[in-house]
Amino acid sequence: MRFALFALLFVSVLLFGCIVQEGAPLPAPSVAPTPAEQPITTPTPVPTATATATAAPTEVPTAVPTAVPTEVPTPTPETVASPSPVAQGPTATITIQNFAFIPPTLEISAGTTVTWINNDDAEHNVRSVMSSQASFVSYNFGKGGTYSVTFNYTGAYGYYSGLYPDLMGNIIVT
Repeated sequence: MRFALFALLFVSVLLFGCIVQEGAPLPAPSVAPTPAEQPITTPTPVPTATATATAAPTEVPTAVPTAVPTEVPTPTPETVASPSPVAQGPTATITIQNFAFIPPTLEISAGTTVTWINNDDAEHNVRSVMSSQASFVSYNFGKGGTYSVTFNYTGAYGYYSGLYPDLMGNIIVT
C-alpha cells in the first residue's frame, strides 16, 4: 500500500509540472500543521488584585462613671403587737363537753359576750336557730378552740352544733 501511495504522489507531481505554464506565479505552498504539530496553549495565571480586608483599629469605649441616684431605705418602724381588745362588758362561758353544752340554758344581761370553749376531742361549731333575733354561724373549732358572740338585744336565742344537730342550747338575754 505504501508503494501505491508513493506512485500516486509521483504521478501527481509530474502532471502538475506539466500543467503549470511558464512564467505563471506559483502558489505559495501552504502546509497545514497536523494536530500533533499544533502548539498547545495553556493559560498562564495572571495575578489579579484582590481586596484584602484589614482590620482598622477601633476605639474601645471605656466606662465612664455616671452618677445614679440610689434610694436610701427609710427605716420602717417596728410594730409591737398589742393585746387584742377585751370585751368591755360582762362575759359568760359555755363549755362543750361530752357532746353537750354546759349549761344548756344561759341567762345573761344585754351587752354580755358569750364564749363557747370546746373541750371535746371532736370538732364543733355553733349556729343560731333561724327564728332568733340575731343570727350567727361559727367556723369549725377543735379541742381548746373558742368562739364568741356579744348579745346586745334582749330576747331568747336558740343555738345548736351544725356538725351534731341534736346538740342544742338556749341563751336568754334580759
